[in-house]
Amino acid sequence: MSQPERRLPFVADEAKFSTQRLVTYVILIIFASVVANVLVGQDQAERSTIIQTVINFAMLSIGFWLGTSKGAADKEVSAARILESAVPKITPQPKGD
Repeated sequence: MSQPERRLPFVADEAKFSTQRLVTYVILIIFASVVANVLVGQDQAERSTIIQTVINFAMLSIGFWLGTSKGAADKEVSAARILESAVPKITPQPKGD
């Protein structure tokens, strides 16, 4: 008689995303500490550069999310068109007496 499996199934996607999440948090913490260090300092050139970098990252992020949303919407429309052309239309035949 075999025993039921007690281990949870290994899901590779979850492991991959947990690693990505950890790396993302580490990068964000490093970036935030560098920004805080520069903004506390007195060097105006560094402050100006880091503020411009933050603005650039914000614009890239907004562009990415808007572009991703637009791409997903376009993909759905294309898939609907392909499906519409691939599936034959069935018209009901009039019933004759």
